[in-house]
Amino acid sequence: MGKDEYAYVIEYLPHGLMDSKDHKASAIILTDSLSLLVAATKKDVSLESEKKVYIGENKRDEIHHIIGRIKPEKLSGAGKERLAELISKRVKEEEQKFTTIINVLGPVNVRLNSLELIPNIGKKMTQKIIDERKKQPFLDYEDINKRLQLPSSIEKDIAERVMEELEGKDKYRIFT
Repeated sequence: MGKDEYAYVIEYLPHGLMDSKDHKASAIILTDSLSLLVAATKKDVSLESEKKVYIGENKRDEIHHIIGRIKPEKLSGAGKERLAELISKRVKEEEQKFTTIINVLGPVNVRLNSLELIPNIGKKMTQKIIDERKKQPFLDYEDINKRLQLPSSIEKDIAERVMEELEGKDKYRIFT
């Protein structure tokens, strides 16, 4: 997978992060590949939440450089809410990508299947998913929910797992 070209602003910090030494303007951004990063902004640039910004290799208009990864705990309360909303939106928009991932996820080791890392999916549901996708690969979220009769929506479960991965709650990553 190549480098991300675009990201979405979660929070603009005109004086940088609280624990920053230089207090220069920065932004917390969510990339297309669902990485949460902090980036230094260019001088005299102010960014609005949810703005799509270019972070690729070519000339950037708003972002000077990427500082590094950051955990959601560094966000304000409003920033955490925006992050959750944006993750849900991205999971919805990239339905085909996530459905394909569900269709191919396999074992992490002999005792754990990657599917079990998704909230509300245990060993029995994992086996049901494997059996169902052998019959026919899943087409979309509706197909997954209908065929598996999940207790909650797979879309919400995926979004929840993405947030858990960003928070670093587990050493395994399947979506980020």
